[in-house]
Amino acid sequence: MAKPSSSPPQLVSAWAWGFFIFSIITMVVVFLATVWQPTLFPVHLVNPNELRPLPKFLDFDAESERLWIPLVATIAIAISLNFIPSNNVSRLIVRWFVFLLGARYILWRGMATLNFAHWFSAGFSSIFYGLEVLYFLIYGLYLIQTSWLTDVKRSREANYYQEAVLSGDYCPTVDVLIPTYNEAAYIVRRTIVGCQAMAYPNKTIYVLDDGRRPEIAKLSQKLGCKYITRPNNEHRKAGNLNHALKQTQGELIAIFDSDFVPFRNFLVRTVGFFQNPNISMVQTPQHFYNADYHSQNLGIDFMMPGDMEYFFGFIQPGRDAGNAIICCGTSYVVRRKDIEASGGYYTDCIVEDYQTGTRMQTNGYRLIYLNEILSMGESPRNFQDYLEQRLRWLQGNMQLYYCGKDIPIWSRLNWFQKSCHLSLLLYNFNSFIRVAFVFGPLISMVTGVSLTVAGIWEYAYYAVPYSFLNIATFSWATKGRFFSLWGEVYEVLFAFPAIKHLIAILKNPFAKLGSVVTRKGALMNHKSLNLAYTWPWVFFVAASIIGIFLRYGGYWLGIWPPGEYERTGLEVMLVWTSYNLLIALVAILAAIDQPVRRQSDRFPICTVCCLRIGRQTYWGYTQDLSETGTALTLTAGRYVGKQDQGKLWFLERNFKVQAAVVRSSSTDGQCHVFLRFLEVDDQASRELVQLLYGGLTWWNKPKAPSGLDAIWSMLARIFDFRSLFTLYR
Repeated sequence: MAKPSSSPPQLVSAWAWGFFIFSIITMVVVFLATVWQPTLFPVHLVNPNELRPLPKFLDFDAESERLWIPLVATIAIAISLNFIPSNNVSRLIVRWFVFLLGARYILWRGMATLNFAHWFSAGFSSIFYGLEVLYFLIYGLYLIQTSWLTDVKRSREANYYQEAVLSGDYCPTVDVLIPTYNEAAYIVRRTIVGCQAMAYPNKTIYVLDDGRRPEIAKLSQKLGCKYITRPNNEHRKAGNLNHALKQTQGELIAIFDSDFVPFRNFLVRTVGFFQNPNISMVQTPQHFYNADYHSQNLGIDFMMPGDMEYFFGFIQPGRDAGNAIICCGTSYVVRRKDIEASGGYYTDCIVEDYQTGTRMQTNGYRLIYLNEILSMGESPRNFQDYLEQRLRWLQGNMQLYYCGKDIPIWSRLNWFQKSCHLSLLLYNFNSFIRVAFVFGPLISMVTGVSLTVAGIWEYAYYAVPYSFLNIATFSWATKGRFFSLWGEVYEVLFAFPAIKHLIAILKNPFAKLGSVVTRKGALMNHKSLNLAYTWPWVFFVAASIIGIFLRYGGYWLGIWPPGEYERTGLEVMLVWTSYNLLIALVAILAAIDQPVRRQSDRFPICTVCCLRIGRQTYWGYTQDLSETGTALTLTAGRYVGKQDQGKLWFLERNFKVQAAVVRSSSTDGQCHVFLRFLEVDDQASRELVQLLYGGLTWWNKPKAPSGLDAIWSMLARIFDFRSLFTLYR
């Protein structure tokens, strides 16, 4: 477990502050030097004097009612989605309609809105349009890949196959492997206990300790599982797993990272699939018991989906239709003879899962995806850990495309699988597109060069229907797993670190560029602003506010005549810059890490308990519970003294723990007692793990709020600045 830092680290390097201040001064000087015009270039020089006439098949009468037909139709469709279930058929119809609207928009942009008034305008406008086309291409590929999900089909197959497992007719040997490197013993213990509790008799559990730690060896022996280590850490996790393959014999292999706890029915739901000899791997989703750090920092963790819910709940079931799923490193079962025939775990890349699964697919093996949450793990608890994990994944994803000799994806895979790899390759460069989309409108507003030459009515006819329906249908199609605005917050925060990392990867794809493991159980005593990563967005916010004020404030103050320097299309840049300003503000606030001081997460579990202190007996129920303590509400308002010690009996599960009273309070006639567990024996510890992590109860199911509620909760953080101004003792 990482120790909390005794003093805050340096938030931002000196060169970054220097660049930031220099940029602000430069921008102000430029505007002051051009005080007789609101933009860097004379607007009449870099923009056409009048609108270019639309081609006949794109033309419309702005005075007729036809102008409102696309917008009214999209609003009607968006409203009707509240009453239409999202299934394969409805999703296919609605999203292809969105695609047609997008193609209509791209056609209009290319044929009628490019700015060729000046060589700088032509280059700027054309590059931006090219990025829009690329973004639309990526969207089209994802539309194809998620048109037909297999989640319902796979669950029905699991129901069928599990009958043979439950009856004992099919019970192959399963080796459960838990690779670990530097995770704390209490985290590893939790995973071991969860694996042992799986309702499957013919399993053997192995702890693969690449840290060679005596305490983990002792823990494994105490809990009754097998312990495997090796003399070095060659090839990281892949080498650890390959070393274990040589020392185990199970027909099937189940993999769990040391911070993941499987549910009791994990093997029951997955093992049965291997009765089909054509199936080589069953991957399940990753789900997390702690809130995503972005939403937790903003105080909206019960409102917004985590950034991985879209991938595991929507992308993977779509890829499954064409044998293109991604192996995700944990919570999966694989047939031993098939992975060994493929050469074992792939060792040449920084991560092993994606590459190993892809190599199996190039060898003709079938990997399937069961979209049922059957385990829970820990997500990164702060912005830096999140970045390091995602940057490691980014490097691993890019490395795959340099391994053509070992993993010939372009020559052996089918067209659908190739399209999935193409979309992922393009998405790896999404950070460049995101930065361009954010800074492009600001640069347009500052320089006076319009990116698009079009009137407001053209935007209302071609752009607004597509943008509006695209946002509405994403939330509906994914059943609340993805909100476009919230997704942009993630992309904004990741953009600049990803660009820097991508440049280094392109120079040397296999260089060691960062950490090889994600920290688990990280604690932090203080708030962290993370300016070292977010200063470009602080600059963007400052530049946007100053730019809008100098540009449009000049009109309001009468410094330059209104309308004299305006040309069609520049008003849209103001709207777009304002929108990006809101997204950047939310992103900056989301990256302000709040203190994490509790070693064990508390969950809102309600279970009946009996507290016995001396001769006194108190009855009540838990309001929240962790592995180290609980908040207990007594059914009768009786005072409990501080520092009192006694036994807490969990009646529904019939186990007891020794506990001490930390404090007590009384509200609305009820007494609340806050307890710290002192002694937890082996049986009680196992029961606590199962109670907390052993099933998908109401409190840890994926949330699916309405789009309007989610958007309002996100934007409301701009006005209260909760993550910045909240004080902690």
